[in-house]
Amino acid sequence: MSDDESAYSDAERKKKGDEGANFLKSRQQMKMSELDEQLAEYIAEWRKQRAKEEDELRRLKDKQAKRKVLRAEEEKKLTEQKKAEEERKMREDSERKHREQEEKRKRLEEAEKKRQAMMKGSSEGGKDGGVKKFSKGGGDKLSNIQAAKGELGKTREQLAEEKKIALSIRVKPINVDGIGSDQLRHKADEMWNLIIKLETEKYDMEERMKRQDYD
Repeated sequence: MSDDESAYSDAERKKKGDEGANFLKSRQQMKMSELDEQLAEYIAEWRKQRAKEEDELRRLKDKQAKRKVLRAEEEKKLTEQKKAEEERKMREDSERKHREQEEKRKRLEEAEKKRQAMMKGSSEGGKDGGVKKFSKGGGDKLSNIQAAKGELGKTREQLAEEKKIALSIRVKPINVDGIGSDQLRHKADEMWNLIIKLETEKYDMEERMKRQDYD
């Protein structure tokens, strides 16, 4: 091989080597460009998905906040309804107790009037020289038995309440404001006479009941 041929071969090989290097470099650049495009697409898709997730999370938070407000309003409404119901029940119980107390007071007033009339009749019969008998002696005895049974069926609180009402009917409250010593002594004498009268009536009632039992 001549020198010219050898130099030509070296130049040809160098040229082909340069072309191969350029080709590889171009391929690498193309691959990098493709990778960049793929990476850019991935980043864009990730950002899109992230924005979608953030929007969904924001909607969920808004929904939870609205539910919280609605739940608070419902709880407030239920609390107000419960309070109104309790107040209504308390008012109805108070009105019912007031009606029962008034009815009981009326019954006791009627019973007191009958007792006073009976004691008056008994007192008048004693003045005539004997005990005045009632035409319905058996009925009186039966009513006493029924009354006793009724008393046994009552609680201590009921009996105490009826006693309080009966005392309020028979013994009126005394206003001592602005009363002098003489008036106070007069009131004390009146109270003493009332006590004697009540004890006498109690004794007469017990004696009459004993006689009715004997009859």
